[in-house]
Amino acid sequence: MSNRTVPTPSERRRRLPLRRCSFRFVGRPESVKDARDWLERKLTVSGAPEEATANALLLLSELATNNIRHAPTDSTNSAGRGDFYVRVFFFHRWLRVEVLDAYRRTPALRIVSPEAGAENGRGLFLVNALASRWGRFRSVNGPGVFFELRWDSPEVLDNVLPLPRNGR
Repeated sequence: MSNRTVPTPSERRRRLPLRRCSFRFVGRPESVKDARDWLERKLTVSGAPEEATANALLLLSELATNNIRHAPTDSTNSAGRGDFYVRVFFFHRWLRVEVLDAYRRTPALRIVSPEAGAENGRGLFLVNALASRWGRFRSVNGPGVFFELRWDSPEVLDNVLPLPRNGR
């Protein structure tokens, strides 16, 4: 018999075994909010810390907006102009969010310092400032941009993916 005290169900935060998830969004400006809402639900279920959740939502908004804004105007695009996939991978003290272009074009990434009073140009500047790591990648599903957020708080996500082999 153990001396350990086990919390009652009402004392525990309910966390579901969420390891990875993905969803496709239509390339319309209102889809940025849809993607943010979708990610917020997933992060809430996973038990991610509030600060990591807030940063993930902001960075996803920036990458999704960039995907839609810079999508080719080719009307023959069967995937839909600016359509994108969001994939999320949950680890114990960090998460990775990927935005993949359904059009399968390699994103051009430029970090520029935003000009005072400018209405845009802050997207990758914010990603660079807030993400633990970020960049481009290519997968069998096409190219994309990712960011990773890490946290040092005692909040550890349960039922998540094992650490990658390279120990990131």
